[in-house]
Parts: sequence; structure tokens; C-alpha cells
Amino acid sequence: MDIPVLYLGPEGTHSHEAALRHFGRRCRLLPCLSHFDVVDRLCARSARPRPLAVMPVENSSEGPVTQTLDVFPAHPEIAILEGFSMPVRHHLLADRALRRPEAIERVYSHPQALGQCRAALRKLVPQAELLAESSTAAAARRVATESGSAAVATLAAARVYRLAVIARDLQDSAANVTRFFVMRASRRNPQSIVSRTAEMRSLLYLVLGNRPGALLRALAPFDAAGLNLTFIQSRPLPGRPWEYGFFIEAATDWKTPAAEAAWRLVLALAESGRKLGTYSVK
Repeated sequence: MDIPVLYLGPEGTHSHEAALRHFGRRCRLLPCLSHFDVVDRLCARSARPRPLAVMPVENSSEGPVTQTLDVFPAHPEIAILEGFSMPVRHHLLADRALRRPEAIERVYSHPQALGQCRAALRKLVPQAELLAESSTAAAARRVATESGSAAVATLAAARVYRLAVIARDLQDSAANVTRFFVMRASRRNPQSIVSRTAEMRSLLYLVLGNRPGALLRALAPFDAAGLNLTFIQSRPLPGRPWEYGFFIEAATDWKTPAAEAAWRLVLALAESGRKLGTYSVK
């Protein structure tokens, strides 16, 4: 595939693994330093061809990845093309000379990974300080040059940065799954990439007035139309303390008159709203 695919890097992150699984090794994968870097490169006007991005949106144990959700209000040009899920396993990595967990003073990882392994880390390295890094692979890269530290990261990161695996499968839940979005700064869905399945969903973003019952009234048309809502998450509105925008995922592709009528009524009840994308679920 000629279209470049951006992911939260460096090489060896779960986003890297997700991009490889979804698009295959023949695609052109480009690592990014942070969520901000992904968005800047995704939306760059000079980018030709227009890239895609693979970003995590929700974990079955730790919940929403808010850094990804917060992209959409600030960048209305970004659309979701596909959604897919991948089991996620975490491992404790350290320098090959550091073999004992009790010698570990610091553990680095992405905040989501630290949260997904909270109980295991408390039991295995209770003395260690847990510190956030921009990604799991960035944590592994740091640990490769810092004594007394360890990283929660992937086996791929262990190979890339020549680290020993101190403990395997740290995730607190055996059914630890992360959902990813394929995104593009374009409203046109390329048919060679976007596929339709029996299950289609749509993500919406609503801003509602700060008044009693506003959310209840906005959701009522979906109930009346028989639409299943599979995800609701509030996020703060920039510059408006204690006011929130709502991300709502509906199990629909808007092909029925009842679904479209419900959306029109929701828009009439909301301060503002937009569809962020309709995508297959895999």
C-alpha cells in the first residue's frame, strides 16, 4: 500500500503492532513522537499522499484513551474510517544486568499501560516509582540507557532495545483488549481501505447546554429510534470550566430513515454536534 500510516512510536509500541496486524508489513509505517505529532502530520496540508493514522481509543480495562478523543474537537477535518480491536499484553523489561525485581527503583510506561498493570506492579515492585512516558517503546528506549529502571512494554520493544524480560503478562485482566481507530484528515472514505461488515458503528460529538436534563433529552431520540448506544464519554470543553462535550457511539450506519430522523432531532436539541465517522467493527 502506497499510503503512509502514522502510529505512536517509536518502533515496538502496541500501536506499531496494531498497524502491522491491520495493514501488513508491506505498508509504509511512520513512527511519531506523541499524539500531537500524529495529528500534526495527519493534518499537514503539504502531505502527499494524504496519510492514515492508527490510534488507540479505548481499553477494556482502563477505559477511554482521552488523548485520542481530544483530537476531534480541535480538528474537525479528521474522520474515522475503521475500528478494530487487538489483545494487549504487557511485560516488565529491564537491562540484562538487572535481574531482580526488588532492585528496580523506577518503572516507566505510557499512563494507559501503567493503569492496566496497576495491581501486578504493586505486588511485583511495590518499592518502585511509576513514571509516565510518551509510549511503551519510548519507555523501553529510556530504560536501555538508565540503570535501576524498568519499562512496561512489548516483547518487540525488548528485542529492539536489547532488554531482558523480568516478568511476563503483567496486565491485571486476562481479557485485556484495546480498540484502535484508523483515521484520516479527509471526509472521503477510500473504498480500497474502508470495508463494510455486518456490524457498523458511528461516533458522534455533541455539545449540550449546561441545564438540567440536557443529556437525557438529547439521548431520547436514539432510544425512540431503537438505536443501541455502545459508548458515552464526556470531556471538558476548552475555555468553559465545568462544561463538557460528549462522545457517543451508536450502532448504526444511518441507512434507515428512523436513524437519520433521530440524528436531526438530536442536532435540534444540542448546542452543536457532528458525525466523526461511520466504520466497521472488527
